[in-house]
Amino acid sequence: MPSPRERAYDFAVIGGGTAGMTVATQVAMAGKRVALIEAERTGGDCLYTGCVPSKSLIASARALQTIREAGVHGISVSEISLDLGQTIDRKQRIIEVIEPHDSPERLARAGVEVIAGHARFTGPRTLAVGDAQLRAGNFAITTGSQPAVPCIPGLAESGYVTNVEMLDRREVPRRLAVIGAGSIGLELGQTFARFGSEVTVIGRGPRMLRRDEPASTDVLRRALEREGITFHMQTMVERVEATGTGKRLRLRNAVGEETGIETDEILVAVGRKPRTENLGLDLAGVDPGEAGIQVDKRLRTSASHIWACGDVTGPPYWTHAAEDQARTVAANVLGGRKTWSARAIPWATYTDPEVAGVGLTIEEARQRHGDRIDVLQWPYGAIDRARTDGATAGLMTVILTRGWTRGRLGGEIAGAHIVGQRAGDLINQFAFMMAWRLPAGMLARTVQTYPSLSLGVRQVVARHWTK
Repeated sequence: MPSPRERAYDFAVIGGGTAGMTVATQVAMAGKRVALIEAERTGGDCLYTGCVPSKSLIASARALQTIREAGVHGISVSEISLDLGQTIDRKQRIIEVIEPHDSPERLARAGVEVIAGHARFTGPRTLAVGDAQLRAGNFAITTGSQPAVPCIPGLAESGYVTNVEMLDRREVPRRLAVIGAGSIGLELGQTFARFGSEVTVIGRGPRMLRRDEPASTDVLRRALEREGITFHMQTMVERVEATGTGKRLRLRNAVGEETGIETDEILVAVGRKPRTENLGLDLAGVDPGEAGIQVDKRLRTSASHIWACGDVTGPPYWTHAAEDQARTVAANVLGGRKTWSARAIPWATYTDPEVAGVGLTIEEARQRHGDRIDVLQWPYGAIDRARTDGATAGLMTVILTRGWTRGRLGGEIAGAHIVGQRAGDLINQFAFMMAWRLPAGMLARTVQTYPSLSLGVRQVVARHWTK
């Protein structure tokens, strides 16, 4: 029995981002008494420092680039100027429009009691939130992630920004060094290059976007280089030094060659790390793991009554994956036995051109299936709508396996990768086919509107038969 000072709930959720709001709402709708504890504000990183604000700035940068390239359409523009302050104000207005959907008031209407404060386990079934004590039958940890910062000598002393600060910046740096060649670094790097910065991207690996198909990232790199972005791949930042005119990064590449670059601002974008600090996980019997809280296929932690979902469990750090995981947790908290898999979860990087994927790369498919795969590719230059839009820099890649259909109707889609205009939208057709394990021939026989980019989806799968 709870003590008089304790507040009792059926289910308590720690963290009010996408995963936390989703699982709390789903369980509350089933009639359970649910508490959601959030230390800052509901809505999480996606609304305030991630998806929404970054895509707002990307849209502004794309509009600026479209005006610059208007001459190809016979349109003459004499003067172009950017007021980054107004661009940031626009971004903030968009957040304010979406904000009510993620507000404590909306959650309350759904039956969720929102409690402000930092939650910490004091035992397997108890939490402390300030002076209050909470007891619950089941818990979900959904505290999300935060920018990871590498341990580079001189970096902290010289100063740097992450995506959090960069998205509120009201002046364009003349020179910008981006440490990290993942989605965040490339999206913001291209955005500020279009705003007028001289951008240099430094990546530790041999290529950008390690999860994506190499053919896709090659197309993107060429596009970014045409816009003036410089790349130093397979390169480590060994030291950062403040200078009289800015900051100097000392670099070393894979063959040991040393060089240095001067910059005015450093954007650290090397990835994210789960927020697991000061949660009292040891008192709850939860294994924090090395790359995020450890969970099984049902997203249950090492404590049988505690679940975790979203970024706090480690990669993939995608909002839509967090939401899907939260639905799985809600079903299991309510007595189900649902499992979660990233097999058919798509992803996208919203550069220009966009890069998107789902499932396996060609190399991964060969490792798993040997030579029993069929690789299909279709260039954007063969899609009529891409020609009319002047967006022919792109490629669709699809990997087929025999699958449960034993190759009939083309077999199953094991992976799909797109680089090009609207790749983030087009990839969802392949994700749908993979999620329901439908034979690829059904997609090849689906009528797509003409002229549209989606027609390329049908064309690339039809290559299986024309080959």
